[in-house]
Amino acid sequence: MNFLLLQHLQIEPAAIIGEMIEEAGHRIEPVRMDRGEPVPQSLSGFDGVVVMGGPMSANDTHLSFVADEIELLREAIKVDLPVLGLCLGAQLLARAAGAEIVTSPVRELGWYPVLRTRYSAGDPIFRALDDDGLMVFQWHGETFTLPDSATLVATHTDVPQQAFRIGSSQYGLQFHIEVDEPIIESWVEAGESERAALGEAGIAAIRAQSPDYLPAAHSFCRQMIKAWLGLCDRAVAVK
Repeated sequence: MNFLLLQHLQIEPAAIIGEMIEEAGHRIEPVRMDRGEPVPQSLSGFDGVVVMGGPMSANDTHLSFVADEIELLREAIKVDLPVLGLCLGAQLLARAAGAEIVTSPVRELGWYPVLRTRYSAGDPIFRALDDDGLMVFQWHGETFTLPDSATLVATHTDVPQQAFRIGSSQYGLQFHIEVDEPIIESWVEAGESERAALGEAGIAAIRAQSPDYLPAAHSFCRQMIKAWLGLCDRAVAVK
């Protein structure tokens, strides 16, 4: 299979997600917004789309690549092409499905739990989420309303829209499960406003907690990608 990867910053790579796709024998075609590379005008030749995070907003449609990504994701929704969106990628997918992008009631920076919903048990990916939930890494100041066509498969009291599914294989995750310690450190170093919001104590907490929480997050990430690739296989089989 051939996957389109939409990447907005060098420091926000596909990481484990990309590694697993390639280890499974599939191809990844990256498009780098930070290098000025254009968003493809067509999904022809792609069996799935992975959309990573970034500092811009899904409301920034004055940026041509943001508008182009939303339009491409609208087409993906229309044809039920598999999509996996992380953080900004989830917000772009949500907006493509008709949702609003709004200021998050809590600026989630660091490690927070995500919990099951009543739909998790029937979901091909999120049925693997433990009853106690999962600690995941968050790095966002905006959130989204749930699209009418979406099913909420992970949540949290403070920021309810944590993960959703559209169709059979289109997922948006507000959080990051692909990151490792070097990636997290690069975000802390690059994020001036985030560092100010966290303060020294918040930054220290992230550095102390990451070794404890990353193994479970990575384990879930691997289960998720394996299950998602299975959905992609099925989608290809019925084309």
